Amino acid sequence: MKTRLVYLFSITATLLFASCSDDDNNMLDTEAPEISIMEPHDEEEVAPGGEIHFDAIFTDNVELASYKIEVHNDFDGHTHASSKQAESENNPWSYDEVFEIEPGNTSFEAHHHIPVPAEINGAAISEGHYHFGVFVTDAAGNESQAFLELHIEGDHDDHDHDHDHDDDDHDH
Repeated sequence: MKTRLVYLFSITATLLFASCSDDDNNMLDTEAPEISIMEPHDEEEVAPGGEIHFDAIFTDNVELASYKIEVHNDFDGHTHASSKQAESENNPWSYDEVFEIEPGNTSFEAHHHIPVPAEINGAAISEGHYHFGVFVTDAAGNESQAFLELHIEGDHDDHDHDHDHDDDDHDH
């Protein structure tokens, strides 16, 4: 019986010690990763039907784990008040995707082309101010965030307004 108690005590002590040492390793990394965004630029304009070019470098002192790209509208000034009228008049676009980083990396270069739809459910997307957010998490769970303002707007000055005059120039 004593042998069983000693054996049980030694197994429990070993498991307790092993779990404490794992926690100690995670607690050593309290430094959040760093984000350096090359593209897009703050206040950049993107046309509906175009794409957002995303280039960034993420670094961490120990190990990176994942990153998320999020795009959402800023039509309500982030009050997020529910308004049936605002919901029926707007057709905002949003994007939210998480990407895993291969274990062991302390630096990672991210590159994506994010398509911006011209329409959602058959209706043109709402143009205006959008927030572009990047969230990076390291293996210990530390997170950094960076946000940019984007303008999703079509080039409305691009239309040929002289088409009526072309008819006047023709001989009838």
